[in-house]
Parts: sequence; C-alpha cells; structure tokens
Amino acid sequence: MKNNKNRTVSRHFGLAFASALLMACGGDEDGSAAAQQGADHKEPKPPVEASQSVAAFANPELAQCVIESPLRAVGKGRDAPSMVGPETRSAQTIVQAVAGSCANNQEFRFGSGLSDITGPIALKSGAGWEDTGQVMLGLHQRQYARAFAIESPCNGKRVMFVSADIGLMWGSIRNGVLDALAKDSELAAYYTADNLMLSATHTHNGPAGYAHHEAGNALHLGFDSLVYKTIVNGIVDAIVRAHRNIEANDQTAPIEMAVGELLNTNINRSRPAYAMNPEQERQQYVNVRGEEVDVAKTMVQLNLRRKSGSPVGVINWFGVHPTVMGPEVPYVSSDVKGFASLGFEEIMATEYRADPGKDSFVAAFAQADEGDASPNIFINEFPHPDPRRGGGETPMDSNAISGTKQLARALELWQEGQLLTGGVDYRLLHVQMNKVTVTDPKVLSRLEHPPELDVASKQTCNAALGVSFPAGAEDGPGPISQEGLTCSVSPDLLKSAASDFAGLTEMAMPLQVVSDFLLCNVQHLPLLGLGCHAEKPILLPTNLGEIAGGLPNTVTGLLGLTSNFEPAVHPLQIFQIGNLALVGLPWEVTTMSARRLREMVLEELAPVGVDTVVIAGLVNGYIHYLTTREEYASQQYEGASTAFGPWSLAAVSQELRKLADSMVQGTVLPVGPDLPQVKPVLRRPLYIPSDSPGEQAFGTVLEDVSAVAAPGDEISARFQASHPRNDLMLNDSYAYAERLNEDGNWEVVATDRAPNLLYTWHPKFLPPFAIDLPFTGASEATVSWQLPRNLEPGTYRLRAKGVAQPGGAWEGVSGVVEVAGSLAICP
Repeated sequence: MKNNKNRTVSRHFGLAFASALLMACGGDEDGSAAAQQGADHKEPKPPVEASQSVAAFANPELAQCVIESPLRAVGKGRDAPSMVGPETRSAQTIVQAVAGSCANNQEFRFGSGLSDITGPIALKSGAGWEDTGQVMLGLHQRQYARAFAIESPCNGKRVMFVSADIGLMWGSIRNGVLDALAKDSELAAYYTADNLMLSATHTHNGPAGYAHHEAGNALHLGFDSLVYKTIVNGIVDAIVRAHRNIEANDQTAPIEMAVGELLNTNINRSRPAYAMNPEQERQQYVNVRGEEVDVAKTMVQLNLRRKSGSPVGVINWFGVHPTVMGPEVPYVSSDVKGFASLGFEEIMATEYRADPGKDSFVAAFAQADEGDASPNIFINEFPHPDPRRGGGETPMDSNAISGTKQLARALELWQEGQLLTGGVDYRLLHVQMNKVTVTDPKVLSRLEHPPELDVASKQTCNAALGVSFPAGAEDGPGPISQEGLTCSVSPDLLKSAASDFAGLTEMAMPLQVVSDFLLCNVQHLPLLGLGCHAEKPILLPTNLGEIAGGLPNTVTGLLGLTSNFEPAVHPLQIFQIGNLALVGLPWEVTTMSARRLREMVLEELAPVGVDTVVIAGLVNGYIHYLTTREEYASQQYEGASTAFGPWSLAAVSQELRKLADSMVQGTVLPVGPDLPQVKPVLRRPLYIPSDSPGEQAFGTVLEDVSAVAAPGDEISARFQASHPRNDLMLNDSYAYAERLNEDGNWEVVATDRAPNLLYTWHPKFLPPFAIDLPFTGASEATVSWQLPRNLEPGTYRLRAKGVAQPGGAWEGVSGVVEVAGSLAICP
C-alpha cells in the first residue's frame, strides 16, 4: 500500500469541469449546450454567503455553488414531479406494528472506509462497453471502493455494504473478497457471505478483464490478474477501514433516511420495450402533467453522522447508467457516480488515508434499478456517439452536468431525512437460475401478460443471449445486428444478423452451429434446455457445460467451449436496515421489473416494519438484464440480454419471496448451491516491462506550461515518461497541480482524482487494440489542468511521477505559471 505523502488539501476541486461553457444554461428552457454561449459575459454575482442550509458542510461555499449550479438547469422542463411521489415508499397503511426488541429502535452503530481500486490506466478497454476498439491512454478520475458497516445494538446484527467504482461485480470479485475475509480471524468473526453486499456503480470506463468466467474477458484479450488483484485488495482494504471505524466508535446514533425526486437526469432508453407493459400498469406512474414516468426518478439516501456532529458518510441510491464517458473516450473514469462521490467528499474535506479510527467522510453514490435508465437525456436529438447527447459539448462536460445534478440533490438530502426505525437483519439465497419452475400461487396471480405470451409451465432456461444482444443499447450501440429481432421475423434476416456477429461466435462455437441448431431451431435439440426462450432467437448459449451425453459431436464441442462462459448459480440478498430494505440482485433491472419487485417486497416485509425498498442491481455477481415478460417479447437489447428466458422476473420474484418470508418468520433459510469457483481460461498476454527514456531522462519536461494564465484557462506540460502499469499509484497520484505558498513550500491543490486534471500517456507505438506491445520503449505523458474559474492568483506548477522498469522512480516538474485575472465566485 502506497503512503500518499502529498495528501491533497485542495480548496479548488473542479466540480464543474464544463462550467466555463455552461454557466448560462439556467436561462434557457431546453438547457441544450448550444444555448449556453456568452456565459462569461454576465455580470458577476455577489459573493456567496454560507446559508443556514449549508452549515453542515466543511466547505459551505462550495456546497452552495453546487446547489445553485446552472448545470442543474440543463434539460429543464423535460420532467415534471410524479403524481405518486417517491416510488420506493409503500402506503403507510400496510406497515404493521412490529414486536420485538428492535421494534422502536432508532440507535445504530456505523463506520465507513474507502480505498483506491484504480487499475492499469493504459492499453486497457472498459468493462461494460465490450468494445475491442477502445484503447485507454490515461486517467480522468480514480476509482474507489467505499464500505459501510452498520449494526443495530438491539439485536447485535451487523451488515457490510460496499459500493465499488467498477463496471460489473463479477462473482470472481465476491469470491476473492470472501476468501480474504475468511483468512482474517478478526474480520471473519463479523463478515461472511450472509451479511456482505458488494455493489458496482457500473462505470463503463474502468479497466476490464477481472472475471473468472470468460464472458467478462472475451472482448478484452483475456483475464488480467493485476486488475483483479487491485479491485479485490482495494475492496478488502475499504472493509478493514470501515471495520476499524465502527470498532473505534462505541457510541450509538440515529441514521436519517432522506427520499426525494431527481428530475431531468435520466431517461428511458428502451421505450419500445417499456410500452409493451400493460397500459393500466403504466398509468399508475404518471407526472403532474399526465405524462407517463417511464424511468424511476427517486433518490434514496442514508445520512450517517454521530451525535457529536461528526459526519461519517452517505449512501445514495439512484438508478442511472454511468455511460456519459463513451467508448470513444480514452480515459479510465468513474463517470457520473464517481464525479458525485468525489465532489461530496471534497465538500466534506475527506482525508483519504486518515487513521480509520477517526471519522473521514465517505460518499457512496451506489447503483439502483438502472437497466433501461440513461444519463444521456438528449440522446434522441443527438444519438451516440455525439457528446451533446448528455447536454455538453464534450463527454467531460456532460459528465459534469449529470454528476453535478446527482451531487446537488444529495447535498440537499444530507440536510433532510427521517430517523430509521427498527433493527438490522439480512438473508442470502443462491439460486440455480437455469432450473427454476415458477409455482408460487401468489407470484403467478400477479402476472399480467397477455394470453398470447402465456405457457402452462413457467420455467427458466439454460442461459443464452439473443440475436439482438450484439446490437447494444442506445447509449453505445454495437456496429452489427439490430434491436427487436424476434422469432417472428424472416429466418434469412436472423441468419444474416448471426453472420454479422461471426467474429465473436466463432470464439465460442462455429457459426454453422448457430445457423443449424440455434436461432429459432432450438426445439430440434431439447437436451440443450434452450427451448423455453420463446421469442428470442438464440445466438450464444452461455452455460451449457453441465449437460452431458447423447448429443451430436458439433454440439458436444460447443458445450466444452461454453462451459466456463457464465455461471448458472446466482446470489439474491436482502438487507434490512430499520424500515429500509435493500434488495441486492446480480442483474441490471429495468424500471418496470423493479417496480413489480419493489411492490412485492414492500408487501411481504410490512410485518417487520419495512416501508421503503431499494432494488439494487449489479450486486454480488453479474448476469446481464432482468426485464418483464412483456418487455422480453419485444427483444430489444435488454430483452435479448435476459439470459434465463422470459420467466426470469417471475422466478426472481418467487425466490425473493422466500427470502422475505424467512426474514419475517425469523427462520434460517438454506443458502443453496455454492457459487462456482472456476479459473479463467483466456489470459491476457504477459506484460514485459521495457521502458526506455530515449534521448531524455525520465521526467524531463518536453513541453512546458505557459508563463501566464487566467482562471478558466487550460495549462499543460509534457514529460518523458514510463508505462503507468509499472506502478498504479494507488491512494496516490500520477499528476499534481501545486501552488507556491508564502513560506516557499509547494501546496498540492489538485490530484488525478479531480476531473479537471487529466493524465494522458503517449506510447511511441499505439496498438489498434488494448494490448501491451512487447517493447514499450520511450513514451511520454501530458498533465493538463483546466484552471478553476475561482482560482486564487499566484504561482502554480504541474508535476508528474511514475516508475520506469528498468529505471526506477522518476518525477518531472514543470516551469511556473503566474495566474492572475478576474475571479468567478464558483469553480
């Protein structure tokens, strides 16, 4: 673990990276980027005074700037408040009086911790985009794991929740973390699979290749052990720090839960599928203008602070894809969720490597039901890859817009809330998802699909992805196939779509097998267990390995190649924290699927006092999407990616009812089959360190900063560098912006956590794919800094550092730049 001796003490975090472009956005109803010109010509506002409403922040002026940011007006008027109010809440009438020692409990113990999990920032592709042409060459914002331990003294039960800035929470990560906890006798006494929940924020621009199943590595040139170890070790470190924090603070305190709407921040990207749901159901969710609300607008937040006033952290859930930073962006980034987390922590003066026994604020912007929710609110006007689809002129601009909206609403909710009432409890169930038959009468009675979609036996299938899967979603459409391909279209069209996907299918099976035995021909091979996929033309089976004997030779070969592609056993989990229930699922859950699950769980858990439910996707594992039966029938990208067939949601509802019933009855539920422990087959080619300084020493300044600059300008310096994979600079930084103090010392004012300080690596030879070449040779790096518009006048410089192999540690320092000019009030 690297000790950051140059801990950032910045007062100038670049919360609004795009604010120079967008400061006029509040004056135009549509909030589009084109309407933002002339912002800097407005008369300056009077100085911001910290109001009573922001007194709870370490940096109230910055908090006020965020809350009043004109970035919040981008897309103004697109949404209107919902008629039904926050969707996570039940009608108070169904919540029953609760008995027991925790019935009226409002006292909890809690602790928080965080740790850096940023993997290799160069020559990698992003987990989530699955784009072989994406080649990352630098760092936009670091990735972190944020952990929270919460205990109710009334029953002595404790849970550990972790939100990690990664794309997909593959089961390999959960297994690795659990193995590490089991080896520590102290931690093993508190945290097991039952009470540990691991959640991914779903940034698509984090380094990929950390799954033990091949689905997570196939398009990323194989498994990368460095990425895997970095994520697992960082999550464990965050858990250790949260554990140390709760153990060092015996005093109990209430936890506040704040719930509110966040408008103009997400849209439904799969409207043809959503429209397939029953009209009477859709009409239950309308806004005050009478329009359908086709994506959840609810934000739920837990506010953790001690009775002394010491702030410990927030856990925030809001469903939206972090897909502002597209595959065309060559930077590792924690995207909009990371932007909001780091921004809140800057406002609260978080010390990232403080003594874990002391409180240091941790802000987790965790994921909820984001399956069909996009942050690119202008995507219908400006389709991918146009950066304006998110409201800005560049992806960084759009990242700041969406991130600021989420951050500002969270700052408001930090000052609101009601006390949680009740105890802590938890349940875990492992489900063999390809072998579930839905027989629960209550679940069956709630199904509302039309008769033509019905079958007598509602069972799940062996997992498979449909022909529309490689089309991708609107946020990042694939170059081949199209959405909406069902078994009712021309067989020639299906074969043509499959042939377009031949490059990947040949990695898993011969294309001839796809044409002869799959697509809509699966009834010819009933032993494959694929015949219940209904409308889905099968392109890629993903867990056939357990089938044996009696099959044609071509299919037997197929089974061997796909046996390790994706698992069939998946974890379902419920945490109860007072009157809040957190449902953790390994799927990306669509809006209407989450509504149905939430309604069912609210009803089931009312006897234990639960009146608020969050459906948290991308938890403890990953297995694509979870759509309603009706949405599945349209075979959009999400339906084609509902791996276990059309009755997946009904199966999940049935199994969740078992968990909820066990929680209500206070019984022990058998966990079920073990999660699979496999070893990755596809391996990334070995990285061979071979740095060379060329004609210059490592750290030599090749292009220097300008001598003078004004607030709002961009400055940059280019250095002789080495491959950043040699040292990930965990809990440290590749780049720094520094200010000369009156005492002659240089003070760090920004690191590579900040979105306006970019580190870009320039290899001598740029490969077409995200792979390290056998010989790195001489390389260079650029540090660029968009000066905050409120940057104090003074003398500044840029600094870069790294480790060369061979060559050792190096550092480069730019010349000085004198910053002077009129200041804005906010960054």
